Amino acid sequence: MRDPELEVLTALAGTPSHVYELKFKLEERGLQKSHSDLYKMMNSLERRGLVTFTRVPSEKGPERKVFSITDTGKERLIAARRSGIHLLLSDYFRVVAGTFQDLMVSEFESDRPLQRVALFTDPYSGELADLFVAATADLTGSIPERWLIAKGAQNAEGFERLSAGAENLPCRDGVFDLIIAPALPNWDLEATLPELRRVLAPSAQLVTFLPFAEEMADSSLIGGFILREIAAHYPDMQIWRQVDFLRELDTHFDVMSVNYREFSLIFCRPQPETH
Repeated sequence: MRDPELEVLTALAGTPSHVYELKFKLEERGLQKSHSDLYKMMNSLERRGLVTFTRVPSEKGPERKVFSITDTGKERLIAARRSGIHLLLSDYFRVVAGTFQDLMVSEFESDRPLQRVALFTDPYSGELADLFVAATADLTGSIPERWLIAKGAQNAEGFERLSAGAENLPCRDGVFDLIIAPALPNWDLEATLPELRRVLAPSAQLVTFLPFAEEMADSSLIGGFILREIAAHYPDMQIWRQVDFLRELDTHFDVMSVNYREFSLIFCRPQPETH
């Protein structure tokens, strides 16, 4: 349900307005409010320091109050937007994690035995990391060794914990049959990819995601909205063009990309050593 106060603050973030102008702007956004309701709302916002006003002469009748958003109002608006995009991202990553499970079932039903699996959660944390831990735990329950590798303090039942960064792993060559790295697009690929290739067995796979690609902005209005909100509120989250990300992976791996809705699940096998 839309918050009328946030709609008003959003309108005022663009330009100061008097109540009649605000009413028109809200109607353009599909929100109907009477003049009396708007006056009550503006008085409430003004008392809480979210908006302020100046009186300007009117060609007809008394002076008008022209409202503008305050710094406190801007902070309230930014916090609300961040909360909203966090909920959207949470739902989105639930879809990604669920789809990952569906698409990976065939991998775990194959005849190729898997002995050691590694899940890298950095730089995700909290709920986003927990989603992929849960998805991986469900898929890999019968595998003898499961490792959770992260710099942070995250733990998960059924996983051995290794505190390390993906760019410098204290592991022998070719130790893992499968590596799952959902946040790989956010890493330093130049440092990370050679190390991941080193610890993968020759016939093993690296599985990663490209959850947000620049092409999303071309595919749908909601895709463009998501990318703008991520850029505004999560500036550390890297947004790639799919072709550029796949080109980086292709320097060390044979790559197959499965596009699903607006994200890609990417399977990478180590390229043969060249001498």
